[in-house]
Amino acid sequence: MFRNRGCPTILTHPRIESVYADSLKKEELRPVMQGVHTAYYLIHSMRNKKQEFHEKDKLAAQNFLEIAEERGVQKIVYLGGLGEETEKLSEHLRSRQEVGRILSSGSVPVIKLRAAIIIGTGSASYELLKSLVMHNRWTPFLPEFNSKSQPVAIRDVIKYLVGILEILDLSTRIYHIGGKDVMTYKDLILHFSRVHNRRIVFFDVSWLPVAVEILCRIYAYWLHFFISVPVNITSLLLNSMKSDVVCSDHEIKKLLPFEPLDFKTAVTWAKEKENQSRVFSHWSDVPPDQMNELMPLCKFEASEFVIGEYSVTIPADPETIFPVMCRIGGEHGWAHANILWELRGLIDRILGGVGLRRGRRDSTQLKAGDSVDFWRVEKLDPNRELLLRAEIISPGLSWLQFELEPLGRDNTRVTLRAHFVPKPFWGHLYWAAMSHFHAYIFKGMLSHFRKECSQMESHVPVLEEKTG
Repeated sequence: MFRNRGCPTILTHPRIESVYADSLKKEELRPVMQGVHTAYYLIHSMRNKKQEFHEKDKLAAQNFLEIAEERGVQKIVYLGGLGEETEKLSEHLRSRQEVGRILSSGSVPVIKLRAAIIIGTGSASYELLKSLVMHNRWTPFLPEFNSKSQPVAIRDVIKYLVGILEILDLSTRIYHIGGKDVMTYKDLILHFSRVHNRRIVFFDVSWLPVAVEILCRIYAYWLHFFISVPVNITSLLLNSMKSDVVCSDHEIKKLLPFEPLDFKTAVTWAKEKENQSRVFSHWSDVPPDQMNELMPLCKFEASEFVIGEYSVTIPADPETIFPVMCRIGGEHGWAHANILWELRGLIDRILGGVGLRRGRRDSTQLKAGDSVDFWRVEKLDPNRELLLRAEIISPGLSWLQFELEPLGRDNTRVTLRAHFVPKPFWGHLYWAAMSHFHAYIFKGMLSHFRKECSQMESHVPVLEEKTG
């Protein structure tokens, strides 16, 4: 189930059916829950502000339960968070446990699995941990954060989720799931950094006369300039480090007796998946809330647009050019004037946007719905068209369109169009101020594509056919 139709399906299979519904709206849940035997509840509202996410979590769970009862669902499996209910328990973990209580307050049996940090590519917690290690050699630390954690590999979580589905006649109860190792958060970060060949140095900031929660928020804003995870999620996850999240119940092993992975193996395998381009989904697949309902480019009236168009003829076929074009963004950069792209990303970060730190799901491959720094792939027609939609804070809506037109004899015209729907006054002023920068950046980008593809063509070996 996807919340909105702007999210394309991640995987396709003859036995997978994708449906669309927002759990905050009962009328949308009603048709998609028809005929469902078991429902997995993997929903949270952490993107929202602190005062909003708690109430939205409660409403979503209540709606889900009511429609599940109405439609005759036989079982709900809920994945929540570990943590004992004490004063130190963070708002995030407290909300996770309250969602579990709401779901289990009805007549449908609810199997509640509680886990600590899940180690797997693409998740917000994994990306936060990775960003901490890769972008911050000097890391501030508080004694309150040296709690214990029992991280678990994503493949072990899936084993538990599938295993619970296959066990019949289970009644409502809580099961704790975890990996092989129990470690402090400081050790967890150090072990993670060793797998990635990074050196981390901690420095104590407990001497600052500021409440821990406020320090978490300040640090979240600081990290905002280096990592891709939104401030709200970062702040909530950092606050969760104050509590021990360790399995105190081991009943799940009687039902599903297998040996979970250790932390080092889980991180190593996650890193290998990234290196092998086998990351199928990413937390950033969901666009920012203000972009959720944005119409595609084709539905806007032509009169609303301001368009800048640039083109170049490249002595190569579309099959050669398109993969080169699709490598823009992320660790590859933007082909030309990267300092200007970085500056625009920094301005967006300062304004509270996503900036350039979101990166890409995969370094070489794109699919519709992928995030590419502060862009999102709206349309991808191999060897013909790539359409990117901007998700930056600006006085208007922006798209970047690449079209390839074969000209014969291994020549291709590549046309780049920058589409902009300006807001009154400020949008037109913004476009006028940026027009010279756009010309410099986009012409340079096309020249880079031409140079790179020409070099590739010149290195293609010529095979001579010999007879006799």
